[in-house]
Amino acid sequence: MRRPGQAGGPRPAGGLRPAPEGPHALLPGRSRRALREEGSAPVEFIGWALLLVVPVVYLVVALAQIQAASFAVAQAADAASRILEVDASPQAQERARFAVALALADQHVPAQEALTVQCAPAGCAHGVVVRVEVGVDLPLLSGIGRQAVRVDTTRSVDLAQYGGGS
Repeated sequence: MRRPGQAGGPRPAGGLRPAPEGPHALLPGRSRRALREEGSAPVEFIGWALLLVVPVVYLVVALAQIQAASFAVAQAADAASRILEVDASPQAQERARFAVALALADQHVPAQEALTVQCAPAGCAHGVVVRVEVGVDLPLLSGIGRQAVRVDTTRSVDLAQYGGGS
């Protein structure tokens, strides 16, 4: 009489059972190979995860820094143009430079001579063009990124001394 789970058929001499058959059979070569590969899936997963996650995180951080610089440049140009539009004093340009430095510092963007003010093509009586330009430091590439990634914006302004802002 057979018990459940027992393979049928005659037993070989010596009372040993026949080797199991099928895809899960443990052959001598397979058992050694299975032992060597045991635990490699977590290692592969960690390796692939690092290979994919690290560049994505770097890209997100780099894009965030570029976006912050873009926002800072726009705010700096707006602040400088507002000051030049309403302030007719000789210190107007110095105040505009201070406003640019403050707006850039809010977003942790270094401001080395970021502001340029030029007369409009029709002459200064018709306004000026305010331009703010900065370089963006990329993560782990400080100094190199400033030349590679530049962010700038321009605003046209009627000067206060010529009747702007009134």
